Amino acid sequence: MAKVHKKEIRRQEIVAAAQAVAARDGAEGATLRAIAAEAGMAANAVLYYFGSHAEIIAAAVHASSDRFLEKLDEAIDPGMGPTARLAAVISAGTTAGLDDDVSRILYEYWPHMLRDPEQRRIQEELTAAQERVYRDIIDAGTLSGEFSPVLDPARIARTLVAQEDGLVMDVLAGSASSEYVLDLMGSLAAALLGVKEEILLGLVSARNGSSPAA
Repeated sequence: MAKVHKKEIRRQEIVAAAQAVAARDGAEGATLRAIAAEAGMAANAVLYYFGSHAEIIAAAVHASSDRFLEKLDEAIDPGMGPTARLAAVISAGTTAGLDDDVSRILYEYWPHMLRDPEQRRIQEELTAAQERVYRDIIDAGTLSGEFSPVLDPARIARTLVAQEDGLVMDVLAGSASSEYVLDLMGSLAAALLGVKEEILLGLVSARNGSSPAA
């Protein structure tokens, strides 16, 4: 196993501190001073490891993005059929980042992509990766005959990711429950892919230990 350099360990600790502050106090509260305090360092010492506050934030958002994608990958078992994989990704994409603040951190910085090119790049890469996950499942399901897409698969993948993004914001804001969002996502995916709604919703609910919404 490759030895991790002490400087890299310290960088990881600073990134973790930035994530913790952003999750607790929001993007506005994640100042250089606050991140340094969380890491147990002086602010000028933090800049030895990162060139700027913006660089720290970009690293924190990128780490959160990577962890979210890991959660999607962890949700899928190689032996799953396309419909089961679809249910797993809907479930993970909607709820996986809520248990450890990954989604909250990503959403805190989502508006920053309007003005920050680096934040825009990170968010665009995350969206493209999410779309690829859905597209691979759609292609496999179409090939096996489980799915009958009503739109171009790329459009369906984009629609599902966009819908998921907006609905998770509702969950974070407290204006919708995870159960409601999962049911809505499952119903939408079933309609777009020609899957029996009750089957897909049953699989989604089974992964979350709940009953399909009425």
